[in-house]
Amino acid sequence: MNFILAQILGFIALILVCLSYAHNNKKLFLAYQIIANAFYAASFLSLGVLVGGLNTIISILRVTVLYFFEKKDIKPPAWLYVVFSLLYLLAGNICFQSNLDILAVVAYEIFNMAMFIRDIQVTRLMMIFPNVLIVIYNILSQTYTNAALDMVEIIVLISMAIKFSWIMKNKKYRYLL
Repeated sequence: MNFILAQILGFIALILVCLSYAHNNKKLFLAYQIIANAFYAASFLSLGVLVGGLNTIISILRVTVLYFFEKKDIKPPAWLYVVFSLLYLLAGNICFQSNLDILAVVAYEIFNMAMFIRDIQVTRLMMIFPNVLIVIYNILSQTYTNAALDMVEIIVLISMAIKFSWIMKNKKYRYLL
């Protein structure tokens, strides 16, 4: 039963994450990410995947904090990035179950960097590589459904990056945003 629940929660999270990438507004992007991360955390925790679950809870906090900075149109301080980076490392050390968890920790550190970039296009591009790491992590952990969902996320990321890059180059089409 937990496996089915985890897949449903993960699928809802995937839809929300894909919707977040469709926005060229960092505030909307972050709002979708907050909700999506709540579903991802529940998915991981229902399967007992502690590193992924705890790091996703930290991500909820990080994205919420970044949302409020973005809402005020203020660049977040560098010390805040360091705090979240240390939290991911600490969570990885506390919940470490196997060497595979190193992939998850590295991926979350890169996700952290990407989220602190205020340019949404750069954020999208930076999210590709850590998602590849998470796909590898899921395959090696034999969570194939999660790997397939993360591959879909990579495809959406790449297509949205191309779409918005094309729109920005062809300013006459900006109204499509």
